[in-house]
Amino acid sequence: MSPKEKHIPDDAGRTSVCFTAAERAAIRWISEVRRTQENKRRTINDIVVDALWYYLQEKEGKTREQMEAMIPPAPPKIKAKITEIKKPKRGRTL
Repeated sequence: MSPKEKHIPDDAGRTSVCFTAAERAAIRWISEVRRTQENKRRTINDIVVDALWYYLQEKEGKTREQMEAMIPPAPPKIKAKITEIKKPKRGRTL
């Protein structure tokens, strides 16, 4: 069995979402439809993200590029030169 393909970006943040039984049933139905269509985007995360982008584009008139432009740039990564000081090895004294 091959390992699962990674489909979540590295900069994605973990969050918690609660669904009702009807909402979970809707997600399962979408997942099964996508499975029969051999669509790989059938996890709960994929379905919710696709619904979010669809809503933003169709109802709010926002594109992904417009939303990405609203995100402040990430601060540059500074490589600090850190030296590890090792503890001296001593014998146990009583």
